[in-house]
Amino acid sequence: MKKILIIGVSGLLGNKVYNLAKNDYQVFGTYNTHKPSIENVYQLDVTKRADVFKLIGNIKPDFVIDTHALHNVDYCELHPEEAWLVNVEGTKNVAEACKTFGCKYVFISTDYVFDGKKATPYTEKDKPNPLNYYAKTKLIAEEAIKILTTDYIIARTAVLFGVGGLGKEPFALWLVKKLKSGEEVKAVIDQYNNPTLVDNLAEMLLTLCEKDKVGLFHITGKTNLNRYEFSIKIAETFGLNKELIRPITTPELNQVAPRPRKVALDVSKVERATKLKALTIDEALNIFKQQVSL
Repeated sequence: MKKILIIGVSGLLGNKVYNLAKNDYQVFGTYNTHKPSIENVYQLDVTKRADVFKLIGNIKPDFVIDTHALHNVDYCELHPEEAWLVNVEGTKNVAEACKTFGCKYVFISTDYVFDGKKATPYTEKDKPNPLNYYAKTKLIAEEAIKILTTDYIIARTAVLFGVGGLGKEPFALWLVKKLKSGEEVKAVIDQYNNPTLVDNLAEMLLTLCEKDKVGLFHITGKTNLNRYEFSIKIAETFGLNKELIRPITTPELNQVAPRPRKVALDVSKVERATKLKALTIDEALNIFKQQVSL
């Protein structure tokens, strides 16, 4: 039985990969602050190189799926040293350990590596131009991986939603709870991405591993829409009051870090490689609805 190590197993994506893989693989996981109640789980700080090498050397997994990151875009802008340490140095530690012990390294990156100025969806061949420090660290990490190891998958994704994990509540679940309790929420009308159901992403990542694919892949949902439109879709799916959702613009948010206004990723490469299809927003939300128990 092949072994998978999931770095960040208590997060939304890590938790989903764990549940998908546990029957077919021997699965190991790491956490930093939120310890999940599963077997074969270890506390790990990826910035501690010796600890990373020791753990990966002891387990010798076939695949390492690395979901760790300092994700908060504004926090990264205000704390660049910490963002660099976690997102770049931590990634380099894991990539080098994977190379040393012969593991395939799966790294999760972001659609924010692009500036959003292209009218059509970005392919893997398009040149990135990150606007904020978070995205810069992720892009530098991508480039480091290509230098440090040859057996890697870099997966750029966007706006993950779903059920599971112990960390920060994803936007979609937060929105459902707010609307159910009758609270008004604000959603921006001028930031476009492709929301991604975490189940779809997890299945594609495992399939890429199984098929022994290598390289850069864009993995998101099929539908490009702004946060307001996404929020309205969620409300409609759950039969909740759309009037509680108030459209606002990016300047009204006073966000510290600049965001690209419209980024769509072309997912045709990963669809060809996995023979799986990226879900439309309606397909994804119908699955999500079945999983939510509120």
